[in-house]
Amino acid sequence: MSEDWVKIAAPATTSNIGPGFDTFGLAMSEPFDIIEGRKTDSGVNILEISGPGSENIPTDPKINSVSIAVEQVLKRCGAEFGVDLKIKKGIRPCSGMGSSGASAAGGAYLANILCGEKLCSNEMILCAAHAEDVISGGLHADNVSPCILGGFTVIRSYEPFDVIRIEPPKNLGMVVALPDIMVATSDARKVLPREVSIRDLVFHIGNASTLVYGMMTGDLGVISRSVKDAIFEPARVKLVPFLKEAEKEAMTNGALVSFLGGSGPCIMSFYDLETDIGHTIAEKVKAVYTENGIDCETWLTKPGVGCKRI
Repeated sequence: MSEDWVKIAAPATTSNIGPGFDTFGLAMSEPFDIIEGRKTDSGVNILEISGPGSENIPTDPKINSVSIAVEQVLKRCGAEFGVDLKIKKGIRPCSGMGSSGASAAGGAYLANILCGEKLCSNEMILCAAHAEDVISGGLHADNVSPCILGGFTVIRSYEPFDVIRIEPPKNLGMVVALPDIMVATSDARKVLPREVSIRDLVFHIGNASTLVYGMMTGDLGVISRSVKDAIFEPARVKLVPFLKEAEKEAMTNGALVSFLGGSGPCIMSFYDLETDIGHTIAEKVKAVYTENGIDCETWLTKPGVGCKRI
């Protein structure tokens, strides 16, 4: 089989974004995973895994999100070959930054290229979402959708699957703060309420609607007012020490809004790129954790284009 390796960059993503649980997602320009693959005679084989948290990522292809997604694509395409894989993590697992989603999306995107790009975007997303389901115990495509499509994505429906991509505002800046705390997606889903009140439902519908409007029109003010969550972040606060203190520091120092990224523990803060205050926000949020004896890594990033061949 071919000795030519195909290399894919699969970006971090943030999901939920206030009112859009399992619905909204946003791709970042960095950090990202790098997934490499080449055709082989048979089987899906993981040759190496490196990067942050790689020591805890399984090499068994049956329980690794990259290989599961690859196998799904090969099956859909009727491929009669296998794939060798190399995985370089740039996104720490259990971060709330779509780590398993990036791996799954990168795997699906890579396999589709090896298969001659037979699948459409939705089919790739579903292959990646299947991997997320196996790994986290719940079918959700809010991370893999923006990872493959780029930009801001809205999942209209899971059955039938329908996702819409929206180009986010050019001046939307993102500060990501990742404290040295581990929150597994499966654990974060266990603390969620099984039922919600009509009042909270109405609150989420209103804010979700205006958040989409803000993304479409580039209105950062509307976006900042619409990233509200009455249900899911409150249920997860106890999983992330100093979350509210970190969000308060971000807002005090000019952030448009600050919220729990995905299932956490990362803290996302939006700001206007034209104000050039990202570094200050990052330093202040990081200080909340370092002053309490917890390491914290930060990134200044912006909306990204999704998976790409490099």
